[in-house]
Amino acid sequence: MRPQNGKRYAPEVYERACEWFVEFRTAPADEQARHEFYGWLQQAPSHMAAYLDVASRWKWADALDVSARFPKEALIAQAKDSDNLVAYPGAQGSGKPRPRQSRGSWLRPPVRWALAGGAAALIAAVLVTAWLRTGPTYYSTGIGQKRVITLADGSTIHLNARSRIRVRYTKTRREIDLLRGQALFVDTYEPNRPFIVRSRATVVRAIGTQFDVNLLHAETIVTVIQGKVAVAQQQHAFRIASRGPQPPSLQAASNDSLVYLSAGQQLTVTPTWHMQPVRANVTDTIAWTHRQLIFSSTALRDVVQEFNRYNDRPLIIASPSLDTFRIDGVFASTDPRSLIAFLRQSPGIKVTDTGGEVVISRQ
Repeated sequence: MRPQNGKRYAPEVYERACEWFVEFRTAPADEQARHEFYGWLQQAPSHMAAYLDVASRWKWADALDVSARFPKEALIAQAKDSDNLVAYPGAQGSGKPRPRQSRGSWLRPPVRWALAGGAAALIAAVLVTAWLRTGPTYYSTGIGQKRVITLADGSTIHLNARSRIRVRYTKTRREIDLLRGQALFVDTYEPNRPFIVRSRATVVRAIGTQFDVNLLHAETIVTVIQGKVAVAQQQHAFRIASRGPQPPSLQAASNDSLVYLSAGQQLTVTPTWHMQPVRANVTDTIAWTHRQLIFSSTALRDVVQEFNRYNDRPLIIASPSLDTFRIDGVFASTDPRSLIAFLRQSPGIKVTDTGGEVVISRQ
């Protein structure tokens, strides 16, 4: 969508303003998203102007559900009911005689103005809908929130707390960017439309598969529940074959930059890119969907990150040497008291509850 008034914005600025507008209409913004939005607004006056321009031009569409597929009939009805009507310029008095109209004619000026306004609103609806269908859509969750998103193709995304994704659709691909947090993906089988998930430098390609992607501090963990996926580094050149009876394959720059995972396998992707899949307990991996956290020799920094997704009072590691302290156990995600009790019993660890946060340090 482009600005229609006399102002001029850089294309990337106006596109970002549209993205923010759609994201806030799709789901309540969490604290981090609001912080990022305010930061973007303060970068330049044109950012605020572009966002206000988008909001003012789409104000008439308050009743539209931006996550729906917008049936044609609903768009037409919305256009007819819109009060954002602009008088048709040609209907203004011009000093020229008007053709004679019969009494009761539906072409009287007020009716013509309303029809022209309705047409303008309908055109706007079509433009907005086209942008929403081709442009990215954002979904996010706040602290302690979980969300199940059903995409237009029937695929579902189970979004963990404090997570954020960006969804893009094209005629040939379905693409999701995991920007923060964790998600369980259940994609439908479409052999000519690859299902691709990106997270940092990691690219996961799947068809008819269930897999979990968890974005941690310094690594991305990919676990396959059902089916098979290919994992590659984003920096390596590859292409995805779009036709053929078998699932399309990733053709990467080298064998070292591509790994196939089957059901029950897990891959931890680090900056050094050690491509070594291991067997995984998939029940433990997706325990978060049942509000449980199961750790097996997990670094404390990652345990803290998991708990902070669900609790308003954050856990803080004050001693960096504790980052790699290993934790084993089963905990309720919404109740950190059991973890705190465990840490207090651990030799050499001090836990201080300040009221607003829980500080973990060396004694």
